Amino acid sequence: MKGAIFNALQEFVEQGHGYQVWDDALSNNTLPSHGIYTSTKQYDDSELFTIVGYLSERLEVPIPDLVRAFGVFLFPLLMPQAPQEAQNAPSLRAFLMMVDELIHVEVKKLYKDAQLPEFSYDDHIDDKLTMIYQSPRKLCFLSEGLILGAAQHFGETVSLSQPVCMHQGGEYCEIEVVFNGK
Repeated sequence: MKGAIFNALQEFVEQGHGYQVWDDALSNNTLPSHGIYTSTKQYDDSELFTIVGYLSERLEVPIPDLVRAFGVFLFPLLMPQAPQEAQNAPSLRAFLMMVDELIHVEVKKLYKDAQLPEFSYDDHIDDKLTMIYQSPRKLCFLSEGLILGAAQHFGETVSLSQPVCMHQGGEYCEIEVVFNGK
């Protein structure tokens, strides 16, 4: 995982819970990088999972909720880096339909070693979009948070559910997005 994600996680924790909580997360865990993250360097996912596990216990917030909240926080940091077509999407639904075939393609051009999830879509219902999430990293809750952050960006309200999830034994995750309007 790129160091930029760790830097964003640090900002998220420090803004929401204070510098000391982040410092404790680093000092109370054995991390190969010793908690020093350069935005362009790649770090093992296990470091992120260790920090998130610690924060979950320390803050008494379930991991899915913590990771989802981080995704909401992360979205406005990532959006300016999105391709212009995605930034100009007319709606949240249109934006989400661009994730796999436009946004992730552009990310891969910039970061060849990026480990991005794959999405396929079931969009046959007008007010609902099912995003089929596949990734060995199992960061579906981060995707949920990014979707919620995107909904805020587009001024739309949505409801999310996951009837199938890898954390519950599924081979993939189904993130159902119900569009409730503006």
